[in-house]
Amino acid sequence: MKLFDEVPFHAKRRKPPSYRTTPEERQAGRKSQSGAIAKLSRADGGKAGARVTAVKIRISAGRSETQAIRSRPGTFEWRYGRKRQDALFHAGSHLAVLWERAGVALASSADFLRGTGSGYATSISDGRVAAIDKLDGFVKEMGRVPAGRLIDYCVAGLTTAEIAMKHGAKEREMAPVLNSDLRACAQHFNFLGGNRR
Repeated sequence: MKLFDEVPFHAKRRKPPSYRTTPEERQAGRKSQSGAIAKLSRADGGKAGARVTAVKIRISAGRSETQAIRSRPGTFEWRYGRKRQDALFHAGSHLAVLWERAGVALASSADFLRGTGSGYATSISDGRVAAIDKLDGFVKEMGRVPAGRLIDYCVAGLTTAEIAMKHGAKEREMAPVLNSDLRACAQHFNFLGGNRR
């Protein structure tokens, strides 16, 4: 065991000063993005048939940004998220967000048994209850089978062919059915005319 006097003293390192990104650095980053996409696709190796595409995402009324998105051909993101992101894409994305909000903070039975003195939540949050109510209304209005197809498509990330196989249909038959389901979903959440529920 070493005594305190025998331990060598090390001075603390100084942190480098932080600085804001200049427009020139931002432009250089944009130029290197195609190389980053190529590097990402090489590193990924096309796992499960996924492909990387550059997608222009609208941030506000006047601004948009290009981002690299990995998706499998035949999935919801591939079909509706790559080119123009219309009301159907936003409705499917909204359904996925609701699904996550309804199930993210799963309160296990152990959390309920610990009690309030443990610091764990003993009830369901208001946001989760609201998301569950919205999903319940969505399933009641759409029906169980169409809602299940949309959850498989928008949330679970299954391809059209996988959903068709699950329901005993052909891929060519399932594509227009999913499009019709997404249109009904967009109407339910008021993406085709008005505010969201």
